[in-house]
Amino acid sequence: MPIPPLAPARIAMLRDYQVPVAVALVRGVLHRRAPSFTVMFPRQAGKNEVSAAVVAGLLCFRAQAGGSIIVCAPTLTPQAAISFDRTLRAARQAARMLPRGARILTEGNRLTIGRATATFLSASPEAHVAGHTASIALIADEAQDIDADWFDRQFRPMAASAAAPTIMFGTPWDGQTLLEREADANRALDAARAGVPYLDFTPRHHEVTWQDVADEVPVYGEYVRSERDRLGAQHPLFRTQYGLQSIEGGGCMLSDAEFAALRGTHRRLRLPQPGERYVAGLDFAGEGANADATVLTIARAAGSRCEVVDHVAWRSQPFARLVDDLRVLFARWRPARVAADATGMGGPLCAQLAPVLGDALEPFTFTAARKSELGYALIAAAGTGRLALYADDGSPEARSCLAELRACRARHVAGGQLRWEAPAGMHDDYVASLALCLRAASAAPELRVARGR
Repeated sequence: MPIPPLAPARIAMLRDYQVPVAVALVRGVLHRRAPSFTVMFPRQAGKNEVSAAVVAGLLCFRAQAGGSIIVCAPTLTPQAAISFDRTLRAARQAARMLPRGARILTEGNRLTIGRATATFLSASPEAHVAGHTASIALIADEAQDIDADWFDRQFRPMAASAAAPTIMFGTPWDGQTLLEREADANRALDAARAGVPYLDFTPRHHEVTWQDVADEVPVYGEYVRSERDRLGAQHPLFRTQYGLQSIEGGGCMLSDAEFAALRGTHRRLRLPQPGERYVAGLDFAGEGANADATVLTIARAAGSRCEVVDHVAWRSQPFARLVDDLRVLFARWRPARVAADATGMGGPLCAQLAPVLGDALEPFTFTAARKSELGYALIAAAGTGRLALYADDGSPEARSCLAELRACRARHVAGGQLRWEAPAGMHDDYVASLALCLRAASAAPELRVARGR
């Protein structure tokens, strides 16, 4: 079947770095050149536009012969719905390429061009997807977030009767995802072939670097470099989303370099200094004889830098006395922002502190997603030198803080979340308080400076 070399590019107005991938995928599917293809682009580099162009192109070329494409994404709304809309726009741009009499029709989550159809589904294990068939291609968007066992059980059989190729789009994560498993196999097969990819053979794995994108879109390169400066080159999100590098599934939350960078040289303070602005993070423990500690971290907010200047910790302190102590401390330090744990009993305690702190108080309720956000921010601040502890003064607070930071474990789970916690027998009260303090620093109002006329 002859395919105009730039037809998929015209369908979605693709850039030069996208064109070889789109053309190779359309040809590879129509000519059954491999059972599977994998595609990795850095974030916001246009892999979804390539996916839309490929689906629209396949529908156009099969408009007379007919057939079916299944496109799945981790969620129906918004991910699969967004893919549907992009593909519909690409199909309408390709209207001039359609065979005579072929029409573009939509019905629910199905897009039809002539006799060929594409159905967009959720790949969530809760979704009901049985009964669908993929005779042209099976496509998985954001495949790194799709459960591998579920995909193998529910989706791969859809392509079996017609031996339709599978295409997976996405970015790396922990080296164990559906996408990475398939990409590793495809890379090995490509490496064993003679010749130049795209010239002598159609590769099974397609990968575009952020530098490739920046060569054509300089503003994109500026953005990625700013993200590298903000997060640090070794930050998990930068490594996976832009560097296209897998990260380990678990280990210490902070690398040796990040831990070392946290250790500052400034002295610990017991009282606020004139002209300085302070923020605080407060992690509550339970009341009674449990071993958790309530920890207050106080830091100096100096531009974009957050310098911890003091810790105060309580163990087995009755809540009434704890609140009284905190009122005294907040009246002394007058923090511009306090992020306080409002989970569980933290909610009523925050309510008791609200009259003292007013708008400076941010009650923070921990969820898996929000804790992940705090963890990523802590790693970024440590890796870029924007967060520093006071010089180790040999105090119990300094020892506990350093020990908890060194021991804190983290796991990178599906969906891009970071799960961090203390290992068995230890606690992460200082880590949580520090992460909350950093959040307070990022949201603190700018210091006002009076100016005379």
